[in-house]
Amino acid sequence: MAISTLFKNGLLGGAILLACSFGAGAQPATSKPVEKPVPQAAKSQASEPVEVQLVRRKVVLVDAKETLQDAGTAKPGEILEETAIYTNKSKTPITKLEATLPIPLNTELVPNSAKPATSPARASTDGLSFRPLPLKRKVKLASGVETEQLVPLNEYRFLRWYPGELAAGKSLSYSARFRIIDDKPAAVQAK
Repeated sequence: MAISTLFKNGLLGGAILLACSFGAGAQPATSKPVEKPVPQAAKSQASEPVEVQLVRRKVVLVDAKETLQDAGTAKPGEILEETAIYTNKSKTPITKLEATLPIPLNTELVPNSAKPATSPARASTDGLSFRPLPLKRKVKLASGVETEQLVPLNEYRFLRWYPGELAAGKSLSYSARFRIIDDKPAAVQAK
């Protein structure tokens, strides 16, 4: 049985749509801006064999130690940790699992933060094509020469892992960190 999960839009900017290739269909779930944490996250329908829960926490230094706190509020420059927990609710293994983590809008991936690192994540800017990190693209220079350049981290929209199988009654977690960026255009000052 194959599973593919499609997340539409990032968590900071709209709805999440979970679609499993088996079962009765997708159930849309909404997500609030960063002012509301995501434990009210997205879950697949109870009749689906795989449940997906998204959790958002803020990375904070307390007494020089890193802690994860409720992401009730966040501002540019702060780091969020997003975790997708996939649980097999059925009595049989799920094969060909594609675990997908949406990247919140107005954020950029923190390099080397995708976990588990033992199963390298692939990234996508469109949710359709997933390639190994770091993403690269061909760009034609003004001189007409075509060159390969790194895709800016703020253009990544999804991460995906391919664990292969999710055993009956078991869960797998996938996470990454994202820096909140201020993508508003700079104000033009009058002279």
